[in-house]
Amino acid sequence: MSEMHDIHDNDEAQEVSEEQRAIDQITHILLHALTEDGIGEQLEHAKSQQEVYKLLQTLPYFKLTFEEFQLGIQALRQQQEEIHQG
Repeated sequence: MSEMHDIHDNDEAQEVSEEQRAIDQITHILLHALTEDGIGEQLEHAKSQQEVYKLLQTLPYFKLTFEEFQLGIQALRQQQEEIHQG
């Protein structure tokens, strides 16, 4: 039983680390993007995640898939909710 618990803990730890990695990447990319000429203003007017993703794809250092991008955005939202609730 202990081995099963360890496996489950490892899965949770891996999921958390993937979420944290996604948060870190999205935050880093958005901070860089906001300093790019013209991109920051365009991001402010974007009406969907897809629009933001397409704008970020124009940046040479943006390498996330749409799935990774969405995971990062969801994790950021969850993190913000936890901050505001705490």
